[in-house]
Parts: sequence; structure tokens; C-alpha cells
Amino acid sequence: MLRILWLSDRITGHSAYSKVGWQLCTRTVKMGHAVAHSPMGGANKMGRQVYGGVLIYESGENRFGEDVAVDQYVDFGADMLIAFKEPWVFQSLHKYAINFVPYVAVDHSPVSLSITSRLHTAFKVLTPSRHGQMELRKAGIEDVHYLPHGVDTSLYKPLENRDECRKLWFLKPDDFVILYVGWNRARKMVPRMLRIYKRFLELNPDVKNAHFLLWTNMVPETSPQETVSGVSDVGVNLIREVMELGLATPPNDVRWFDPKEWAKLRRIGGIPEWDPRGGWDMVKLYNCADVLLFTTAGEGFGLPLIESQACGVPVITTDYASAPEQVGVGYSIPYNDYVVISTPGTRFALVDIDRAAEALTKIYNGDREKMARRARRFAERYDWNRIMDRYWKPFLEDAETELYPKLTKEGLSKWI
Repeated sequence: MLRILWLSDRITGHSAYSKVGWQLCTRTVKMGHAVAHSPMGGANKMGRQVYGGVLIYESGENRFGEDVAVDQYVDFGADMLIAFKEPWVFQSLHKYAINFVPYVAVDHSPVSLSITSRLHTAFKVLTPSRHGQMELRKAGIEDVHYLPHGVDTSLYKPLENRDECRKLWFLKPDDFVILYVGWNRARKMVPRMLRIYKRFLELNPDVKNAHFLLWTNMVPETSPQETVSGVSDVGVNLIREVMELGLATPPNDVRWFDPKEWAKLRRIGGIPEWDPRGGWDMVKLYNCADVLLFTTAGEGFGLPLIESQACGVPVITTDYASAPEQVGVGYSIPYNDYVVISTPGTRFALVDIDRAAEALTKIYNGDREKMARRARRFAERYDWNRIMDRYWKPFLEDAETELYPKLTKEGLSKWI
């Protein structure tokens, strides 16, 4: 049995980091290991508590938990500390004499030195994509384990009452609904997606029932004056951009959530993954869409791509970094340029607007029922049960054997 300290955003939230952390932590507990969680961002100021079998420590004052992580590691008697965050945010954690295991999502190429410089002291390195594994190995990081993220396919699935789902968001059954799910940040390139939607309408002047539904914060949540080492990723005022592009009025408009109400929603942690009472949730949101438009500048995995396809919704993304790995049904669009606008100097890809608009046209004219069946089958490969058995369990067994070796005449094995 291993004792694991998990350092990340709070595992009780609704972000991709939170959802992945919750699944891995609680499922690891069910496998018989002991797991504690150190939540970043001051998320827990109520003292120690146990939730889902996971011991949750109190957050520190440092935004990324570096002021408390080592003390918690010692207090818990941890065998390793898994840090699920971009490594460039850490200033000291990788320098301590602990079994440091960074879980690295590489959303660019070539991989930044701001990442690799913090990995040379790691006990093990995890990454959720083959792209990340390849980039890190090319940079001289050898012991890199592929551990993809997953989706609960018993939860994220096609619903029979899709028309009822649409009513929740004031959409009609025959509307062509394009959905974006994610942050409004520079790397997400939402303004470029708005231009893709506009180009799609120009290519299809007869379309009178399209809507681009933005499930994001329409105004930035981070001030441009706020500086954090390694992070220069603030968003823009998307409402102004929608107005400038002439996409605010029916019939083919952009729709979004009121910014003030969005702020209230954020304070309570967002909408749940599933609400059995029939209210808003992520499963119903995906089920009201015909396609997920996710042409970001780079993804370390791209969880909405898998969640969307699990619900039978095809996807369009950028053929860059890790995102193409998560496309079973849909299109990976080439990029025709890149920009460098972040502190670590990572390359942000600029997707080809015309080709992305053409991909939207193909899905608009395609057999959506057939695409839905194929998308679902692809997403089932990422079911959490399969991910745990095929990737997570072998990793933990290898780590346990290395940390607690048992030498027999048959060779090295773990203690039972």
C-alpha cells in the first residue's frame, strides 16, 4: 500500500483539474492506497477533513501550496507527492528531498525549458498524452509515464431527451448548435473561434438556425496587472468582440451566460456534472450541441473533447500538441502560424480559420446520428475504469516495487 499526497486545484470543484483529481484520488483509495490532498489556491481554510475517503489538508497562503506541501508530506508519511499543475509555477518544490512526481500536461511544442528544468529531480514523471511523453523524452526526461485522463461514461452519455436539454438553454430542436466549453484565456483563442463561426455563416448564407453557445466567462477573471511567474494567460472582453463581428443578433447569433450571474455560479463551484432533478449540468449542456468547437492554441489533454464525444457530439480542434489524440469523430484543423505571448515562451498555434469553417460546414451537412454513434464508441476507450486498470494500476505497482523492493530468487517484486 502506498501513501500518496496529491497537490492540485481542489478535487471537489468542477474544473478539468478538479474532476481528474477527484477521479484519481477516490479511485486510488478504493484500490487500497492511502491518499491525502493539498488543495491549491486557498480552497480549504476549514481545517482537515475527510471526503470520499481522501484526507484533505488545509490550504497554505502560497497560491500553489509550496509553503505547506512538504510539511504535509512529512505529516502524512507520504511515499510520493503528485503535483498536478504546470511545473513552471513551482519555485522550490522540486528542490526538496522528497519523491516528487509532477503530472505534466504539455500543451505546446517544443516543450519549454520552464517545464523541463523542474523535472530532473523527479522520482517519476507523469503526462496525460503521447505528445507530452514524446516531447519530454526528446528533451532528455527519461522516466515518463503515459497516464491519460478519463471520463465517466456511465454519466457522460447521449440522452434520449435532447430536445428537453435544449429547452434548458432556450434552444429549438432544429437549431444547429455549436458549443464551446472552457476558459476565456489567451491560450483558448476564443476570439478566433468567433471568427471561425462568422466565416461559417459567410460560407453558408442560407443557414438561419445556427447558434454559437459559449460556456465561458465573457469578461476576464484575471487582471492584466496581476503577475504570476510562468502565467501570462488572461482573457479578453468577448462581448465587445461579438458586437464588433456582428454576431449578437438573431437568427445566427452567439449566446452566452450573463457575466454577473457567471460570477455567482463560479462562487458556488459551477454547475454539476449531472443533476438528476433536471436542472443545468454538464451532461445536458453537451447533449444540446451538434458540435464542440475547440480550436484552442494548444492542449495538454483537452478533457471537453472526450466528454463531448462521450455524449455523442463530434468535435473540431487544432492539429497541435495533444488535442488530435482525443479526436475520434470530427476534425483536427491545421494551424498556419503561431505566436509566443506567455512568460515561458511557449508557442500558441493559430488555427486556419477557413478550414475550420469548412469543417463546421461538413458537420452541418453530415449524418449526425452516425457521427454520434462513432463518437460514443471512441470515448469509451477513455472510460475511467479502463484508464485505472490499464495505466494507473500498473504505474502504482511499479512505484511500489521500486519504493519497497522485495528480492526473491525469482527476482524483484513488491511486498503483498
